[in-house]
Amino acid sequence: MKHMFNHIAIAGLGLIGGSLARDIRQLGLAATITGFGRNPERLKKARENGLIDAWHTDSAQGIAQADLIIIGTPVSRIPQQILEILPHVQQGAIITDVGSVKTAIVEQVEQRIPPSVFFIGGHPIAGTENSGFESSVGGLFKNRPCVLTPTDKTDQNALEKVKKFWQAVGAHVVLMDIITHDMIFAGISHLPHMVAFSLVNAVTDMENFEKQILQYSAGGFRDFTRIAASDPVMWRDIALMNKDHILNAISFFEKSLAQLKQSIAAGDAPLIEQFFKKSHDTRRAI
Repeated sequence: MKHMFNHIAIAGLGLIGGSLARDIRQLGLAATITGFGRNPERLKKARENGLIDAWHTDSAQGIAQADLIIIGTPVSRIPQQILEILPHVQQGAIITDVGSVKTAIVEQVEQRIPPSVFFIGGHPIAGTENSGFESSVGGLFKNRPCVLTPTDKTDQNALEKVKKFWQAVGAHVVLMDIITHDMIFAGISHLPHMVAFSLVNAVTDMENFEKQILQYSAGGFRDFTRIAASDPVMWRDIALMNKDHILNAISFFEKSLAQLKQSIAAGDAPLIEQFFKKSHDTRRAI
């Protein structure tokens, strides 16, 4: 059987990394799958669950002979993780990541990467509020977008290989520059998380609030705030790494909320309805 890659090494066997490992195994995309990281117990469990063939806490051993290295660690760790492994990566190998922030990662890596090793920034748009390989599933990326962020320094052959890899697991590949990526996802992904976290905190901080009232929360509150159950550490790092774009998105949200508040305070029914209708029409178009 001909494999797409001989040896794929994955750092960070969480929801994304674990789901990728399942797809790689099921689809036969690599002869060998290795996991590497800092937590031997987690890596051992991933091996026992059949996600990987071998595991290492020594990154140099973890990537030995790997021709594709996928970095699925928290976004704040990704640049340093890549820089740490660079001296040990074999010539011709490709490194890619799955982080939802791109500028801070790509710029740091491209400053240091040697010409014999290739890096492609990546961001699969898939997942849930759950984390850990226990939540991983096969087919997570099927019919989902995956953004790749090549630059003028990107090797086109390496880009094509990573593109075909994501297509093999069922994703629709979109090419985008790093600044556009971070601006777009500040609005459509990062801001909604900031709002969901803030909304839950606002409700729990309301005067005379009693926690028992949450048992009466209807579908709207539960559905809207589902993402507030996401990993706090991961979202802390995203907030800091995409700081400028997120702050800009929050400013636009504050203006929109202030407009609604003013209309309600004025009792302006037509303006309130117009505000809701604009949102209604936009959402239905999606």
